[in-house]
Amino acid sequence: MADSASNLVVETHKLTKIYQNRQIALNDVTLSIEPGCVLGLLGPNGAGKTTLLRLILGLHRPTAGWVKVCGKKMGPNAAALRRKIGYIPTNPQFPPGMTPIVYLDFMAKLFGLPAQVRKPRLASLIRAVGLLEVSGDPIAGFSNGMTARLAVATSLINEPELLIWDEPTHGLDPEARRSMLELIKNLSKDKTLIVSSHNLSDIDEVCNHAAVLSRGHLIYFGSLQDLKGRMRRNHYELDLEGDQKAITKAASVIKSLPEFKMVNIRQRRLELRLNEDVSNSSVLANVFMTLADNKVNLVSIRSVGQQTEQAFLDLVEKEESRGFARAYAASEE
Repeated sequence: MADSASNLVVETHKLTKIYQNRQIALNDVTLSIEPGCVLGLLGPNGAGKTTLLRLILGLHRPTAGWVKVCGKKMGPNAAALRRKIGYIPTNPQFPPGMTPIVYLDFMAKLFGLPAQVRKPRLASLIRAVGLLEVSGDPIAGFSNGMTARLAVATSLINEPELLIWDEPTHGLDPEARRSMLELIKNLSKDKTLIVSSHNLSDIDEVCNHAAVLSRGHLIYFGSLQDLKGRMRRNHYELDLEGDQKAITKAASVIKSLPEFKMVNIRQRRLELRLNEDVSNSSVLANVFMTLADNKVNLVSIRSVGQQTEQAFLDLVEKEESRGFARAYAASEE
């Protein structure tokens, strides 16, 4: 993904973090993020996502390796560098007695913004995140969606070059989630973002690159399109048209084919799950021929499972089985 090192927004090299000399939270992670990248950070619980974000933010010190942000080494004392980043933690908390205007003004002062810069920026941000009508209300009465929008405004107050948002749609209702995803899409036109999420359909919708962590290892880093290209395509649903007896007869012929792990017929819908390592095109060709032989028409066919989710699950499954294989091999020695 890297063109020239000087142009990178984030660069990590062999980044490793070990807690209390025993828990390896992150192991030898090297990646580079160019301007305009919207990176989806994926991984099961405990994979090292939050540790990676905290190291990029300079909130933790690496055990080994390094992080650079905008070409400069990040560390606990790099306050000026941290000003280039807008951060939203999971479940952001705000002083309940403050109003959005008071809180954002306070944060802008902490960044050292003079009044003539602060005031118009506050007004435009509050309008942009849709909090104008409640800008003078105490934060204590805010819904999850309103709190999330205030977090967005806070992360943008210093006009950062990089946004790091940890689970930004967590706990939001469908309407608030939709509005958050639209915000990310708009911001991605001129910002670089790292978005960590458990919701793979969110990543699918707003990100163009993905980094997948498993047990502290970076097991995939590249375009979202390439990640989906690695997906096992072995689960299909076919909608059929024709005589029910003919459909049942065709299904029984398909069930007898050795390439299938599962064949399930529900009225006029046929669900197929292929065995691993079989060519889906040749197997599906046999299915189509069987349907034609029985005078059954195919109305539609689709690959089951949300694509990013399936590709992610496949990757983690393969990595974990390799890990078990390595552990087993080590115990044999």
